[in-house]
Amino acid sequence: MRSTVLRSAFLLLLGATAWAGCGDPLSLNPATIENTVDTTFLFATSLTPVTDPSGFQISSKTVVRLDQVNTFDFLYDVNRAGEHYFLPLAALINTGKTTGNAGFRLATTPFDSITIAEQSDYVSSDTVFFRIGDVFYARSQVESTCSLGIPYYAKLQILAIDDSAHRVKFQFLVNTNCGYRSLSVGLPTK
Repeated sequence: MRSTVLRSAFLLLLGATAWAGCGDPLSLNPATIENTVDTTFLFATSLTPVTDPSGFQISSKTVVRLDQVNTFDFLYDVNRAGEHYFLPLAALINTGKTTGNAGFRLATTPFDSITIAEQSDYVSSDTVFFRIGDVFYARSQVESTCSLGIPYYAKLQILAIDDSAHRVKFQFLVNTNCGYRSLSVGLPTK
């Protein structure tokens, strides 16, 4: 009886030591992709040829032609009143999801001062109007490339609107490290 109790205590101690040596099981893998600021253009969906990219995919940080993809996070367009706007995918079609849709949240903080993404209150099923200088938090759809089943986060700022070419220029920073929300330049730590 005594040897069974001692053996059980020894196995419990050995298991606890092994568990402690594995680190925090709830921690993220170390980030491997540095955050950088990029700039791009999108063309108005209703005013330009389909060959001009009107959509943006956050996870790949790329503009996309709507005739060549089956998914994207948002598109750019202009209405009859001349108002410029982004339209998240869930505002166009029923994605079948009530959460995990791409969206925007207007920021009150300057672009360079945003260091961490907000997690809630994103507009994902409505039009997001903007003007030059506006800054937004952005969130991708839940991507299969992130095994945690959560979106990637970004920030973007409207730099210019060219009404004659029907395009918008914006700068953006996307964090494509699964589970990280840091929106600072460099290798994220959170």
